[in-house]
Amino acid sequence: MRAPLPRSVFGQLALVIALVLVGAGVLAVLLGRELATRPAAEQLLRAMQGFAEVVEALDQHQPHARTVAQLRDAGLEVRSTPPADARPRFAPLLRELRERAAGTLGAGRELRMEAGRGLRVIWLKPATREPLWVSFAYDRPGTGMRRFSVFMLIGCVALVWLAAAYFARRLVQPLRQLAAAAPAIVRGDAPPVVPARAPREVAGLAQALGEASRDVRAATEERALLLAGISHDLRTPLTRLQFALEMVPDTDPDLTRSMQRDIMEMDAILGQFIAFARDGRDEGSETVDLAAICRHAVAAASKGWRVELPEHALLPGKPMALLRAVENLLVNAERHGTLPLSLRLWAEGPAWVVEVADGGPGLSAEAAERARQPFVHDQAGGGSGLGLPIVDRVARQHGGELRLLPNTPQGLRAQLWLRAG
Repeated sequence: MRAPLPRSVFGQLALVIALVLVGAGVLAVLLGRELATRPAAEQLLRAMQGFAEVVEALDQHQPHARTVAQLRDAGLEVRSTPPADARPRFAPLLRELRERAAGTLGAGRELRMEAGRGLRVIWLKPATREPLWVSFAYDRPGTGMRRFSVFMLIGCVALVWLAAAYFARRLVQPLRQLAAAAPAIVRGDAPPVVPARAPREVAGLAQALGEASRDVRAATEERALLLAGISHDLRTPLTRLQFALEMVPDTDPDLTRSMQRDIMEMDAILGQFIAFARDGRDEGSETVDLAAICRHAVAAASKGWRVELPEHALLPGKPMALLRAVENLLVNAERHGTLPLSLRLWAEGPAWVVEVADGGPGLSAEAAERARQPFVHDQAGGGSGLGLPIVDRVARQHGGELRLLPNTPQGLRAQLWLRAG
């Protein structure tokens, strides 16, 4: 299973830098081996080969003891018994010497490594008549030098990470500001001012969002003007029609009441369409009393309701949108449900819950999900099919949700959850 990549810009940038550092380290090792370690090993092996040839020539033309004495007089350590063969770690040159010794030195010659006493010792065995081992020793790098190298490497890595963090912050900070301001930009507000030092691409994004915000604001103003015209141009004829119906003499009372109900239904549907199109974004938010809104909505209801409300229920919100949402829940219960009807309001943790319950047929889980969609409604019950979608949108605007649950023993419980703060 492939490991997930970091999702943040800083995490991805840090990963890229880490991969670059690892790649640079691997490349440095490979280049060091090709350009420094391998040539040095070849040169040293050729020198040892020449030394072995001189020792072998001396050993052929004079006694072996005299050859040993001459080597010791030259300051070299000589022994007849084979030394212990060690494999020093972190010694690229010695490792390269070991790998190439057999092919370069020739038959009868051998190379062994020994580490100790602060030295690295290379033992060479020439092809002499009697066993002879000659040492070539050199000092190991001191502890101080090794520590300096390690600290130097750590310091370079730290500097690279600090530089990465700085440039990542320059890139991420303006993006976070734009992301935080995105809801306001969608509403048509101007985006935040991007710092002058921000990357050019981020400044271009802010400029594009500003232009989009201006377009949204212009479209919102045009929509408000259109809605005002629709409300005036359609409701005025309905009002005249209702007034004229009252003035017509000798009209069947049942027909008059039926026509008045149709006019009121048309006015209500028109109001729902306008409310759905307006969507409440143009209304400001303030501290409202949800309990008072529920009392106001129940007072305008046409049927008897059992009400359980606290004295006050304060929360930040849009008063007209919340009133419209509660009224839609009441109207929906009166239209599609049956008695008993109840309205309850209580606090649930950090939220206020408005519950409207009825004793009607209720809704299945699939029907409840469809009821959230615009224009989905019961043809026999009437309505526009926008009541519950409006409630659902108002709930989401206030950081909450609309829940449609079965009532016991039958009916529907519509719960409007709203964030208290």
